[in-house]
Amino acid sequence: MPRRPEGCAEVAHIFLTGGSKLTRRACRALCASLFAACASTAHAFDAAACTTPVQNIAELESALGAQGWSVVDKQSKPVIEALAWIGMPQYFAGDSGGRSQSYVLDLKRNTAKGYFRKKDLPNAQTRILTRRVGRDTELVLVSWLKTSLMEINLTCDFALSETTTAPLRNDYLPLAYSKGYARVPTQKSAESGASSSVQIVFLDSETLKSGLKSNIPASAIFSTSLSYPAKDHTP
Repeated sequence: MPRRPEGCAEVAHIFLTGGSKLTRRACRALCASLFAACASTAHAFDAAACTTPVQNIAELESALGAQGWSVVDKQSKPVIEALAWIGMPQYFAGDSGGRSQSYVLDLKRNTAKGYFRKKDLPNAQTRILTRRVGRDTELVLVSWLKTSLMEINLTCDFALSETTTAPLRNDYLPLAYSKGYARVPTQKSAESGASSSVQIVFLDSETLKSGLKSNIPASAIFSTSLSYPAKDHTP
């Protein structure tokens, strides 16, 4: 069952404590209707957790968990494929080293398997999380790094399903696809000592599938990067 959003609980609280005396049956009916109305947005895509400064990766895990994401610690073919495609935007940008797309994708699969062998260090930690959206599984690769300059670098790379991608794609129409992908110019911003960027690559699954003879596990790769001073940073 989808996780009940906090907004639903807040609305229910307002209705149920707003002075009106409702019967227990009416209370149950109201809560049910509120939950039904909110359930459709329970898996709406929101990258705010990855663009909000945190001092440790546990804080980020908690924020993503509230959106239905859960940590994966065992590799499987769907997870490896999604991780491999997360690494493909560099290829789409022309950084192929003269290799074919299928060759680079195989390299990315090997890299993906290596994530499950990585051990946490005090200042460098990685997490892989997934969530179900309808019949599809979405994935996010999270990296948290505290540098020697006491700055925290936080990156999130999402492999998104078509259900999540469709409204995002509409926001960027018209898109210019080339060889199965459309790259949106990187969006950058800086505020209050923090700098961030967002990069989106939309995938034409049918075109890519015909060339690679394999299923494409995502309809878009959505990547965020955030840098900010650590709390114990002294200018």
